[in-house]
Amino acid sequence: MVSLKQILLKENVGGLDLVLRAFFGSLALSALALGVARNSKWKWVLALIGLTGLVSSITRHCTPYVLLGINTATPKESKGRDYIQGHETTRKDEMLQETMF
Repeated sequence: MVSLKQILLKENVGGLDLVLRAFFGSLALSALALGVARNSKWKWVLALIGLTGLVSSITRHCTPYVLLGINTATPKESKGRDYIQGHETTRKDEMLQETMF
């Protein structure tokens, strides 16, 4: 069973996926700022692509990836970090907490 914390906070974006999200997000927001899209519908599409791309690349998290079981972040990139309750905990810390209780 997948917990809510894992769905919302686990790092699962990395490598080429991370770079492409940042690039296309920046490109979409730049096109929006320059007025490339004339139609209102396309402006909303560019805004959605841009914001989704940048937010997911900054947070290194994609909720649909969690639901589909995809993880493009290598263990070296994520360094075992999960951001839970506003502070950083490592998997080693979590294992210690589990054995103590």
